[in-house]
Amino acid sequence: MHFMYQYFSRFGELSKANMDFLLSLISQGTLSKGEKLIEAHHKVDSIYCVEKGFLHYYTYSDFGDRITLNVIGPNTCWTDLESFYNQEPTAGECVALTEIKYYTLERSDYMRIKLENPEVNRLIQTITEQILSAKVIEANNRSKMTIEERYLHLLHHNPALVQQVPVAIIASLLGTSRETLHRIRRRLVVA
Repeated sequence: MHFMYQYFSRFGELSKANMDFLLSLISQGTLSKGEKLIEAHHKVDSIYCVEKGFLHYYTYSDFGDRITLNVIGPNTCWTDLESFYNQEPTAGECVALTEIKYYTLERSDYMRIKLENPEVNRLIQTITEQILSAKVIEANNRSKMTIEERYLHLLHHNPALVQQVPVAIIASLLGTSRETLHRIRRRLVVA
């Protein structure tokens, strides 16, 4: 639980009693490469925090093409917000690309925090707001970048993802084809 203690501490201070309360609601899990964390057409009832490894969250187009919605890496908390909050089945699936060590906060415990503990609830709200703000900024920045600029940004800010995630998934994440990404990578090696 040291990982989660450090993660929560980055967003603010809690009394020892409240930190202990929050940590008591967190459970730890592992996934082997290829195991599913989330299955399509099921409700997402947890918030996941990844300590180690990479997860691939994806869906399929009407034509059967796999579309990467997100690649979730270390030191990241994540959930399918729409499914989690609205309790609707998700269209996406989430599978381990590598060995995964993660932690979960179940929806029922999240709701308990909201009702019973204002201090912990404020911390969770702060975390949620910062994550959402970062996603909006990232989406705005990405919309202004070319595919090559997106790749260079990813390479600079998340080299472990580029090294450990298959090229086809990186290409889908960037919004391009595998072939186009290969051309970009070859051109960058020559330059």
